[in-house]
Amino acid sequence: MSSTEWNTELLENENPTYVKQVISRIENPELLHAIALNYNWDNGFELPNWLAENRYCEFGTALLLFYRSDGYVFLNSNKEMTTGKTEWFGFISDLFNKLMKNHFNISKVSYQPELSRVQKYKLKRANPNIPEVIFEGV
Repeated sequence: MSSTEWNTELLENENPTYVKQVISRIENPELLHAIALNYNWDNGFELPNWLAENRYCEFGTALLLFYRSDGYVFLNSNKEMTTGKTEWFGFISDLFNKLMKNHFNISKVSYQPELSRVQKYKLKRANPNIPEVIFEGV
């Protein structure tokens, strides 16, 4: 079975106990990143949370998870957009705090947020205390 087939099978598996167990045993940062890249966000925040909790999850993967879960909205502090989204807010605020505290290693995995120059400028202006790496990536 190829790694792509394995990744697809894992993401389509409907047994959360099995999926959590498999993700917790992954020691390859690139594999964790590939899973995050292919994740269907309509399926909730459980699997992304397991990825972020894996000790081999790197900063690039965590940043990918942050932006794919609407990190731009979070950084814009649009309170109307967060109303009634407690699961999302809990996930993204915890992940953001870990990113800010350098909880993740920076080694093999890279990620550059897909932000325009204007978006980066606005975010940096609104959030001057946030490190550049959050906007520019690794």
